[in-house]
Amino acid sequence: MAVLGNEFVKEPNKLILCFDGTGNQFSGSSADTNVVKILNKLDRHHPKQYHYYQTGLGTYDINETSVNKSWFGKIRNSISQTIDQGVGTTFDAHVMAGYRFLMRYYEAGDKIYMFGFSRGAFTAKFLARMVHTVGLLCRGNEEMVPFAYLLYQRYLAGEVEDFENADSSQDDSEQNGDLQPLLDGDKVDEYHSDTYESARNEITAFSNTFCRKEPIKSGAKYVEANVKVYFLGIWDCVNSVAVLERVPPMPVSIAGTAKFVRHAVATDERRVKFKPALLSQDTPDSTENVEEVWFPGCHGDVGGGWPAAHSVSNQDKPEDKGVWKSFKRFWTTLKPNGASKDVRSDAFQMSDVTLSWMIRELEYVASLDEQAGVKWSRSKDGYKTAFAREESQNQALRGFIHDSLVFGNCSSFFRVLLWKFLEIFPFITRWEIVHDKWAKVRFPLNNGSYRDIPRDAKLHQSLLYRLTELKTYTPGNNHGDKLESCLKSEDGHPAQFIKVDEVRVSQVTDPMHQIWTFAAN
Repeated sequence: MAVLGNEFVKEPNKLILCFDGTGNQFSGSSADTNVVKILNKLDRHHPKQYHYYQTGLGTYDINETSVNKSWFGKIRNSISQTIDQGVGTTFDAHVMAGYRFLMRYYEAGDKIYMFGFSRGAFTAKFLARMVHTVGLLCRGNEEMVPFAYLLYQRYLAGEVEDFENADSSQDDSEQNGDLQPLLDGDKVDEYHSDTYESARNEITAFSNTFCRKEPIKSGAKYVEANVKVYFLGIWDCVNSVAVLERVPPMPVSIAGTAKFVRHAVATDERRVKFKPALLSQDTPDSTENVEEVWFPGCHGDVGGGWPAAHSVSNQDKPEDKGVWKSFKRFWTTLKPNGASKDVRSDAFQMSDVTLSWMIRELEYVASLDEQAGVKWSRSKDGYKTAFAREESQNQALRGFIHDSLVFGNCSSFFRVLLWKFLEIFPFITRWEIVHDKWAKVRFPLNNGSYRDIPRDAKLHQSLLYRLTELKTYTPGNNHGDKLESCLKSEDGHPAQFIKVDEVRVSQVTDPMHQIWTFAAN
């Protein structure tokens, strides 16, 4: 309990929600995602801290009543999970489950933390904005949760209609060289559709009637507002929950999502169904404290989910001795051989860089308000000590990149075949940078092309390390419009970068997590 003037201020509870990626769940090994690993490092015995973990889409049947099934039940359950992974049929159920957790445990003044990876990151971001937009229902109103979800869904439909109307009214005048945000609040605010107005009015009435309000300072006075998430930490958030979705949805605005937002983005991911939902697509004048940083590696190298290699040299594959093992890996997906006897003895991998960065950001946020910071277990300090060793960092910085579009790399033959088919499937559209503006693109086909990187993107030290130290590392990302690579030239010379000055009085600069940006943008 802290002292403020002559009054005692009660330490707030910390409600921590963790959403895993599609198909990901706890394994007790190095193949756990960063969502599980960060949960492992939190103090789960602290009386002021509550934790919630949700396995990814397609890992369980939300309607199942028994875990012991007949052979027919197992087949039916497997089919249901496969469909869920492809279409995202239970996305609403995953969102509402997290919402109910908040309803049951939230008390006035509590701090809400959310973490997510991949489509779990999309879930966390969606839920965070839903809580602030619709409001958090008072405890005991579980039956009202579906109504709150449907209200928010209608509100989003109105936003989409506004966005499309505003986008169609824009002319094709020359841009000033800066990337135009996909969600430009100034243009959208000029016009609101009847759908949006109706949904907004309904949400306001619903929120004022059923939801909790908290005082926030607005100028010299306090006003009542909906509950807002304190910290949103996400790894490689994708712009869709459904693999088989043909048209990518309009990204959810970061405005009104959380007070602090941190997003780690994968540089080397090439799959069309894993295009990132970038915070930089949002209007640039958001009042939230937002950091979006690009890291080397593919989707699972940033968020975790691959087993650690026992022997890695530069970008060479984990050693597989023998013809049989090489043949077997060509047809199967890399998986852990059961739970680790001691996960602390596992080798470090690329995803540890982003995990270390997220921990650092949480420590920074806690330094601004110690009462609001999360409580850690002793394993966090042990992890930091182990990762600070030169050998550990070399393992992570020079780690193996798991490219799911390459046969015999990490995914099974048939899974790679599926991803390659989607790369040339002509009915899938995606967001790309065209003439310094985000636009929906169908042709030319993605065909395994790298992600577009905005000119003002922030780049992590680990990315510069691979660009300068590994000659074989040649990512093909550009600034859109099929321009030349923006990270490394064809003759192998890295681009010019400049350091980003981080003004953090309460935190010593860590060379491991230095942030850079393009010198010419």
